[in-house]
This record gives sequence, C-alpha cells and structure tokens, in this order.
Amino acid sequence: VENYIENCINSIAGQSYKNLQIVIVDDGSTDSSGKVCDRLSMKDDRIEVIHQVNEGVASARNKGLEACKGEYICFVDGDDYIHPDYVKYLYKLCVENACEISICGHCVTDVLDYRGEVDLDACPRIYSRSELFDIFYSDLHGAIVVPWNKLYSRKCIADIRYDSGLIHEDEATTFKFLYNASNIAYSNQVLYYYYSRDNSITGIPYSKKRLDILRAYENRLSFYSEKGEIKLYNRECMMYLSELLMNYYKVYVLLNRDVDLLREIRSKYLGCYRTADKSEWGLGRRLLYALCVPFPLAYGRLKHILST
Repeated sequence: VENYIENCINSIAGQSYKNLQIVIVDDGSTDSSGKVCDRLSMKDDRIEVIHQVNEGVASARNKGLEACKGEYICFVDGDDYIHPDYVKYLYKLCVENACEISICGHCVTDVLDYRGEVDLDACPRIYSRSELFDIFYSDLHGAIVVPWNKLYSRKCIADIRYDSGLIHEDEATTFKFLYNASNIAYSNQVLYYYYSRDNSITGIPYSKKRLDILRAYENRLSFYSEKGEIKLYNRECMMYLSELLMNYYKVYVLLNRDVDLLREIRSKYLGCYRTADKSEWGLGRRLLYALCVPFPLAYGRLKHILST
C-alpha cells in the first residue's frame, strides 16, 4: 500500500484528539510501505512501527492488539483514511451515551482527499446488544461486521483475537466484540473513508480462499451454541445455508466445477439442513432449501436470474 499509507497515517496523526498511541503493523510488505512508516515514525513519537514476516491481516491485527495500551481501540486499514474528528467523535459517542462501542458511517471513494459534510452534534441511535444483533443481517450488516469505523472499549475485546490466516477475519470475530458490549452507539455520519482499489484483498477474483467465509459462519454457530443463544444460532443456521449454496454455485461456475470442493460444500449443507430448526422459516424458504437438497445449484441460479 505504498501509494496510500502516508495519506492514511497522516489522517490519523492529524486527529483533533491528540492522546493517541498509533501502532502500525507492516505485515511483510514487499514495496516501500515499511520505509514510509519508519520515516513518519521519526516525525511523531506517538507512532510505533512493528515489522513482521507476512502472516495475513488477522495476524497483523492481533499483533496490534498485543502492542496497544489504550482504554479504547480502533482499527484503520492501511489504504483507507479518516476524518480529522474521527476519534474525537467516536469517543464522544461512547462517553456521552455510556456505550462500550461506537460506530460511524463510512463511504467508498476512489480519491485520497474526500471530505464530506459531517454534523458532529447529530444524535446517534443507541442499541442494546440484543437490538444490534436483531439487525445484524439487515442493510447495516456491512457497517456492523467490519473491524474499522468503530471505537471499542478495551474490555469488549479482552483476550479475543482474530483467526490467523482467515481473509474474512472480520466476519469471524467482530461479532464477539459486539456481544461483549451492553450498549452500542451508531451514527450515520460519515467519518471513515474506504479507499477502493482493484488489487485490495476484497478486490481479487473469486478463489478457493474465498471459502474462508464459511469458516466465519461456522465460528458464529459454535459461539452461539456455547453461549446458549438459541435464537441467534437458528438464524445463523439459515444464513449459513444460504452462504453454502451461493458458494456452491460460485465454485461450480468460477472454479471449473471443482469436484472435491463441491462435495465438501454439499456435505456441509446437508448436515446443517438436517439438524436446523425449520419452524420459523417461511414457506418459500422451506421449499427452496428442500429443493436444494437434491439440486444444490438451484439457489445460485435463481439468484443469478433475479440479479440480471
């Protein structure tokens, strides 16, 4: 991210809230990113640079969590940047509303100097944990599940760490931080700027590694089961079945009908379908999931037809 990292770090160092520890993890970069970070750290004693061999985003986040000492923690990806009042605003939301986590809006941009209008006095929506999980799969899912655009009280993160090697580390972990919060403040004010580039992790073509998303769902299923969260577990089963079917279709179309992968995904689908509580499924969903037992491609094909 050598073309973006300086802009990112400058947006953090230039925050109106100054009491920051800025931990930068250079995850085995092969360009000049690490040198840029070292140069900027010489100008600001709040900046600490950690260089490690490449282990992936999850490992990098864990390394940052081990190094940080603050009462509150936030993540900023190296090709993104933030509004000058990002930390100040999120901290204000937590303190004034007795919340352990605060969330702000974000936008996707292809410029490195975007600054939209922000109303720092706008009233946030306060969610209890149960209320937030009720909308976990709503239109807000993207804003809820990502690790950035949030300020976390340290106690919500505690000793939770990301699953190393997973590219969908956010889907597999962020929900655990949220589960540890009693109240969460959400504001639609846009203070996080997600820089869109074709060669980012989320911009690469579909591959076998994309199936890490299934591990994220399995992680949530296991967690809800252990916590005795029956309602959350049953809903997760429903979403997991949909994700399995969608990836079955993608493997069939985009990965040359990889027989072993198709067999593995179908086996997971059948196992979950047979044990899932179907009592709260609507008639349409029951029929569709039943149809996909003998015809697993039906779901993806239907989705494709409806999207074109």
